[in-house]
Amino acid sequence: MRTRNTVPWSQALRLSQRKNHFLLVTPLTRAGTGKTYLSAFDVRNVNPKKMLFLVHREQILLQAEESFKDVLGEGINTGFLTGTSKQIDADYLFSTVHMLAKDDVRTRFSPEHFDYIIIDETHRAGAGGYQKILEYFKPRFLLGMTATPERTDGFDIYQLFDHNIAYEIRLQQAMEEDMLCPFHYFGISELTIDGVEIDDSTEFRYLTSDIRVDNIIEKINFYGYSGNRVKGLIFCSRKEEARELSRAFNERGYQTAALSGDDSQGIREKSIEMLEQEDRENGLDYIFTVDIFNEGVDIPCVNQVVMLRPTQSSIIFIQQLGRGLRKQEDKEYVVVIDFIGNYQKNFLIPIALSGDRSYNKDTIRKYVAEGNRVIPGCSTINFDEISKKRIYAAIDNANLSELKFIKEEYNNLKYKLGRIPRIEDFEKFGALDMIKIFDKFGSYHAFLSKYDSDDYKIKLSAEEEGIVAFLSQKVAKGKRIHELEMLDRLLVYRTGILRILRNSLKENYNIDLSAGEEKSVISNLTNSFGKVEEQKKYADCVFLKEDGNDYAIAS
Repeated sequence: MRTRNTVPWSQALRLSQRKNHFLLVTPLTRAGTGKTYLSAFDVRNVNPKKMLFLVHREQILLQAEESFKDVLGEGINTGFLTGTSKQIDADYLFSTVHMLAKDDVRTRFSPEHFDYIIIDETHRAGAGGYQKILEYFKPRFLLGMTATPERTDGFDIYQLFDHNIAYEIRLQQAMEEDMLCPFHYFGISELTIDGVEIDDSTEFRYLTSDIRVDNIIEKINFYGYSGNRVKGLIFCSRKEEARELSRAFNERGYQTAALSGDDSQGIREKSIEMLEQEDRENGLDYIFTVDIFNEGVDIPCVNQVVMLRPTQSSIIFIQQLGRGLRKQEDKEYVVVIDFIGNYQKNFLIPIALSGDRSYNKDTIRKYVAEGNRVIPGCSTINFDEISKKRIYAAIDNANLSELKFIKEEYNNLKYKLGRIPRIEDFEKFGALDMIKIFDKFGSYHAFLSKYDSDDYKIKLSAEEEGIVAFLSQKVAKGKRIHELEMLDRLLVYRTGILRILRNSLKENYNIDLSAGEEKSVISNLTNSFGKVEEQKKYADCVFLKEDGNDYAIAS
């Protein structure tokens, strides 16, 4: 068992226990792996009399129990609460949410029965079954674990844990710390079939045509895999496509299966075993699926991930990429092949890979052009020329300033912090570029007053609102520090402002203030620069006045 990376995590958890609810945001390790071991280490430190480990899927329970026994020893008293097992007297109980959400099962325990409750895949906790459990039980410690706490439905996951994030690590940092298997990502263009480009509304017959199947096989063979034989996952856009492509692959000599939510747990587990086995005979080369492997399943052997569906969510993209990022002794790297059609949301691909949530279009374009310079370690990112053009077109056409999008990103950060974010928080936590709010609403104050008035109670006069709008539109969006530094100095000094600005720029930024820059700063902060209409609009925005050979704060 590798424990090298668990030490700082465990320390973070112990520190967090000054409170009794805490959230762990982990990288792309899944149930039964790194974060489960971490929770087991913390349970060992706390030594609760009764512990509950909650999961979404029954197949995870055995892996989780094995992890706990690795850490706490084989002698611990464990049990399962599932459709087929009711070992409710166990000290350490491993249960599915579905089972414990039943009233007649849950009420067999007192609300204080468990000292420590662990919820895996916590981003699901907004669902009704989770809410029943959380509202009923009153543990001393509640630990949530997820790789993707952000939600698109407006539910605040963070508040369940008092906004106490014990530890957070995302893809980029996890790659830097060698926690994940290196990956080689290839974004390649989908075919144009009979003059029809594959896009969000492509007919089924094109998705499963012989020419597309042969092209997929050609590319997966060309880009290859690490290991003795391929063990791949292929993500499709719909169940019918997965089944038909699996059939077509099998006709061409491959051994594949198509799985969906319609298949029983037993069939899924058997298919995974066939994919994992070293001997290809009676095994599987690929499993075709839509979304049942996005999360909550551990298949470390996967050495090739193929994406045949449009990217609709950066979260789901990372979840599917993450299926191959578990380390295994005989796997040097995982190959990720993304067939990029003419999809509307292609711009989410570089956002997902970079982890940059500023949604600045120039930054997104730069990542497409220079991905290999950004991704840590020996992983690589490559887009062919047609794919680049399709992503650039999606970036150009994307409306990244629409209200729904801005409110969603704002709420995600607010939920994380447990308060209204300050402007600097957006930069500090790698969130939305504030310029988008300035462009859309004029100022952050205007946005908050309109869309978060329940919590934001600050009221400004018309003159004050105009000043805030001026600073947001004309100063905060500037390409230099000069005006901001001047305003900062005005908070402290009333006279001799130009002299103080020259000294401050030189001392703090090694900038010599030129005569042209000096004139420009004065014009901007005395509202004597720009169009006449703007001078009228910002008539109250005069911050400086002449004071002999220098300037002073305007009264």
